[in-house]
Amino acid sequence: LATAAGASSAAVGAVPALLGLERMLTGLNDELAVLPLGLSRILGITVHLDIPPALPVYLLVAGAVLGAAGLALLGVSRQRARC
Repeated sequence: LATAAGASSAAVGAVPALLGLERMLTGLNDELAVLPLGLSRILGITVHLDIPPALPVYLLVAGAVLGAAGLALLGVSRQRARC
């Protein structure tokens, strides 16, 4: 379970980390029109919502750590099952 949660968190963090958080959120807002379009274009979504630009990197690292911990626990439990 921890491995699956870590992998999905890392994937969710990797996309905006690679493409750019502002670009990804602007594209999402253009499709869904969650925020007023003029305001999000003038200020930028990350400034308007006060989102730290490093948030995708934090999510990517946290997902990787959680996934590695899940894999380590899986290895330990399989070794115990063999004994």
